[in-house]
Amino acid sequence: MEGYEFRTKRFLARGNKLVIAALDHGAFHGPIDGLESPKDTCSQLNKADGVLMAPGLIRHVADEFTGSNAPPIITRLSWNSTYCFQWNYCESHHRQMFSARYAISLGADILLTSLSINTGSEEVDTNNVSVFCKIVEESHELGIPLIGEYYPANTEKMTAEELHEQVKIGCRVIAELGADIIKTFYTGENFSEIVDSTPVPIFVLGAEKTPTEKDALLLAYKAARSGARGIVFGRNIVQSRSPANFIESARLVMNNKMEVNEAVETYLSNSAKTAVRN
Repeated sequence: MEGYEFRTKRFLARGNKLVIAALDHGAFHGPIDGLESPKDTCSQLNKADGVLMAPGLIRHVADEFTGSNAPPIITRLSWNSTYCFQWNYCESHHRQMFSARYAISLGADILLTSLSINTGSEEVDTNNVSVFCKIVEESHELGIPLIGEYYPANTEKMTAEELHEQVKIGCRVIAELGADIIKTFYTGENFSEIVDSTPVPIFVLGAEKTPTEKDALLLAYKAARSGARGIVFGRNIVQSRSPANFIESARLVMNNKMEVNEAVETYLSNSAKTAVRN
């Protein structure tokens, strides 16, 4: 067994359905609500199964993740222009930010890079694939798992059917390019088709903040029922009333230990108690 395979299995063994908290938004948007003080936010994320952040943030929050049961640190290595939504970029150019070796030296346990294809430019698509494959190679040479984030270009212009087809193709592509785990959009009731046609575990991303915490928990529930191995939520965790309580509620819902409505009531009750204590 290769080192990256061993570490992937060890990570997935944390539970049946896993919850990853994402706080790498600052690398594309600067400070957003819930992440004005990353260190304060990270103090509420110790119950997550992983925490995704940009390499430069690790040294500022590492003290929050030194415990024996602390979640592994997942680090993003590529920069995608599309993620700068505030500037209305739409060409999806990808570039590698740091080497895998450098990220590991900072304390990363798992690495992540994204891929966008079908951008409308054969040159952009080809360059993006090249960046993705280079990071896969670097990661695996060092024995480190690589999460491939499939983020279709121009999602806001797609119908639900088009998004499903793009994600179905994209997940298979990046699995065959070497990703050990995939992070992507939940596409609805037929999402199980994507899971069944992809040979590596899939985690569903949260995208924009849902209107309510119940909506976010329902998304986690539906993703888990469709075969997703877990979720990677950013705003839906860090902008919730209590990130720690939301993580626990999502885990209970995804692992069939609590119905969504009961989880919402428990979450709200626990969040209120937490607020009183603080």
